[in-house]
Amino acid sequence: MSSLAQIREGLANTVRTYVSASETDLYCYPYVKGTVNLPCALVMPGGGGRDNKAGDFAMTMDRGTEKWSFQLIVLCARTDEDSGQQQLDQFIDKGGELSIRQAIWNTPDLGLGDVDAMVTGVAEYHGQYEMVRVAHVGAALQVQVHAF
Repeated sequence: MSSLAQIREGLANTVRTYVSASETDLYCYPYVKGTVNLPCALVMPGGGGRDNKAGDFAMTMDRGTEKWSFQLIVLCARTDEDSGQQQLDQFIDKGGELSIRQAIWNTPDLGLGDVDAMVTGVAEYHGQYEMVRVAHVGAALQVQVHAF
């Protein structure tokens, strides 16, 4: 079964590989950083909201399946509010050459072979998203990963 670190790397690599094919740089970080290049996606365990549960280990007997919840924090430059939101919309849209949702849909095993990932929603879409000590345009894609 893939480890948490491998799943985080798999999410970042899957998104980076898909979007880079469009000749757009999207910096993908498997861990939350204090300083980032934009636009970027950061992998953060936890579903957000009140529960913010990151892992569920009671899926099957004998530790056979785990369910991980992640927030894939997508940040774009806020230098121009409209263009930042337009770019963000492309990253979280259901399809297209910049779609993170499409990237994960196309490669649900994240290149690991023993996981199944799916984007289940988006939360915290903000014209001013406070993250890594700077105001950005951003949103949190909610991702569920079953590891078996």
